[in-house]
Amino acid sequence: MDQRATHFIILFASIIINGIGCLILIKKNFYKYGIILFASLLLSSILCLAFYWLGFYRFALPVLVVLPGVAISFTCLALFSIKYRPAKRTFPFFFMITTWIFTIEVLLKNVWGFIVFRNGWDYWTSYSLYWVYIRIFDQFGELILPDKIRSPIKSDTKRYWFLFFITIIYAIIEVLVLRYKLYQRI
Repeated sequence: MDQRATHFIILFASIIINGIGCLILIKKNFYKYGIILFASLLLSSILCLAFYWLGFYRFALPVLVVLPGVAISFTCLALFSIKYRPAKRTFPFFFMITTWIFTIEVLLKNVWGFIVFRNGWDYWTSYSLYWVYIRIFDQFGELILPDKIRSPIKSDTKRYWFLFFITIIYAIIEVLVLRYKLYQRI
């Protein structure tokens, strides 16, 4: 299979999987979650186009073809983080989400060549902006969504903390591997 076909498969899979995820996440209260869905689709599209036009990154496919996949993916991320955010001890939750989602970006860049960084954009920039994006929408969700239509996970379970510590170990390994690959290029 040629690389262009792989890129289209990635794009369509992203749209389908995240689209279904968005539908599942908004079904509890279509109106209130729909407000967040619309706001996230709009903001992620604007940010994607702005960063693209500023030359920070490029995609293997034309930006207008990729834009729906980016917008739907970030919207699913925002909805998920709002709906399932625990009532307390939220840092581990956001750390886990950001780290595992960031892994997808690393694969998109390094394995499939779907994204190319330029003009000073790097992994740290992407990782930081994931944090900012989900925290902004977390605050937005606090304003719009009452607790009764959310499904917060419990942060006082052994499973939650086990996943957090596994994610810390994984993040350290990921940073070391990325650092090693960066030094190999120099």
